[in-house]
Amino acid sequence: MEYRIENLDFDLKIIGKGKVVKTNRAFKTIPTLWSGSKKDGFMQQLIELSWEEPKCTLESLLGVCGKEAAIMDDEFTYFMGVRYDGEVPNDMETFFITHSTWAVFPGIGNAWKRLYTEWVPNSGYELADIPCIECYYPPKHKPRNELWVPIIPK
Repeated sequence: MEYRIENLDFDLKIIGKGKVVKTNRAFKTIPTLWSGSKKDGFMQQLIELSWEEPKCTLESLLGVCGKEAAIMDDEFTYFMGVRYDGEVPNDMETFFITHSTWAVFPGIGNAWKRLYTEWVPNSGYELADIPCIECYYPPKHKPRNELWVPIIPK
């Protein structure tokens, strides 16, 4: 399974909005959330706030999945946002993540399907108790999206 390790030497301040998602419907619900955010202008608002002061490759539209990497509950909050260090708009919430080491996988859908069964058992790492982040890059970027998984050595 293709991946790379990224180390971040700063805390992530992500601004946006959270929506409750049923875990067993997440693969259908999350694309619908993004589609709705495009129609209502929220996605464009996020794009305009993103990329102001790039610090890392995690500079794009972000989907923060729940509260920890191993989603075990029947539902979780999916937080749609961007990494941003400026003043938070009144209609948005703030989500902070403090973690340094990430395994980054190209292709979100395929990565989710193989993460728990293939990569984690054989990697020499375990999942940290913070959320995974889906990163959706601008058009023409290769790869189009990535899954950022918080890890710690076993």
